[in-house]
Amino acid sequence: MNEKSNAALVTSSLQSSAQEVRRFDRLESELARSLVRITVDEIDAEINGWLKRIMTSLGLDRSAIADIDPMTGLARFTHGWACEPDRILSSAIDINAVLPWTKQKMLAGETVVMSSPDKLPKEAAVDRESFHRYGTKSNVMVPIKVGGMMVGAMSFASLYQERSWSPDTVHHFQAVAQIFGFGLERKRAITEMLRLRNELSYVSRVTTMAELAASMAHELNQPLGAILNNAEAMQAILASDRPDLEEVKAGIADIIQDNNRAREIIHRVWALFQRGKVTRSKIDVAEMLGEIRRIVRSDALMRNVSLLLDVKQPIPPLFAERVQMQQAIINLILNAFDAVASIDDRPREVHLEAVTRGDNGSVQIFVRDSGKGIAPDDLPKIFDTFFTTKPNGMGMGLAIAKSIIEAQGGRLSV
Repeated sequence: MNEKSNAALVTSSLQSSAQEVRRFDRLESELARSLVRITVDEIDAEINGWLKRIMTSLGLDRSAIADIDPMTGLARFTHGWACEPDRILSSAIDINAVLPWTKQKMLAGETVVMSSPDKLPKEAAVDRESFHRYGTKSNVMVPIKVGGMMVGAMSFASLYQERSWSPDTVHHFQAVAQIFGFGLERKRAITEMLRLRNELSYVSRVTTMAELAASMAHELNQPLGAILNNAEAMQAILASDRPDLEEVKAGIADIIQDNNRAREIIHRVWALFQRGKVTRSKIDVAEMLGEIRRIVRSDALMRNVSLLLDVKQPIPPLFAERVQMQQAIINLILNAFDAVASIDDRPREVHLEAVTRGDNGSVQIFVRDSGKGIAPDDLPKIFDTFFTTKPNGMGMGLAIAKSIIEAQGGRLSV
């Protein structure tokens, strides 16, 4: 081959490399914007879509992202694409047994660049055999790090022909892996935040119901006592020489009615203790507030508080998580009960009101009390976690209520 031919090949190679770099620049910019604007539940599908787009754009055959436990060496493939679906890496592997040399390199923060398994060093004998077994001709493995620690890896592979990797291409692979890493960390952080918030919400719900335990026991005692009285009365009637069966029928009807009352009380408590998946649905506001009033009614009676409900119809339905909304409003009502507990110069009243406001038909729910109000100095801190004006308060109720309502797309204010 003459010098002109060699020069032409070099020029063609440089042009191809430059085109690849420009193509990668555009893809990186689009990828970064894409992973920022989407919601958390769309991240996985978006990543898989981008793997396909990047690989086909570069003429590569397979890519995979795996979570790696650096202690156990277990690699679990979370995302992947391949030109042939049956060649997608989808199962977990023990990277200590399959790619020990590669793992050590990545733990040291290195990107492992392989143009051919046969060109790997002697100490990578196990890795060489694994690449042959998985049908990998050339490969780049980039560690994904969070807080300086490797938590995963991303691979870019050619399955049908060996190829070399330019420094610019490797640099772009590293940038893409970092962008994906940021997206996955965002998903992990938000998922963990939601889990912790739901956990805290559940604990708060249990604490709230513990506060209501005495009043609930009192409310439950009424139908149970009535059931016992009716049962004893019927026992006496049936023991007579000529029992009045109509009286027995009426007594049984009363027992059924009181049993239903007791079951309703237990069901309300049970619903608040449920620990299921958070799902939103349409909520009838008047019906929900009526149920809340029934839940706290006995507590209001024991504290000598008048709880007044005013729902100004028509009220459009809310789209929210019912139990959490109930919890937030109950927290506000119990705070209002506490606020009027020391009042003796005027009626102890708590008003629960729902209205529709504005052209957009927004629903506003108010909890008002006849207490002394909030000190001006305390207003800026009223929703802060651990801030409380109660001697035995934890400072969690209002903070959790605000978090719940904002998570449902609402707003809580004083």
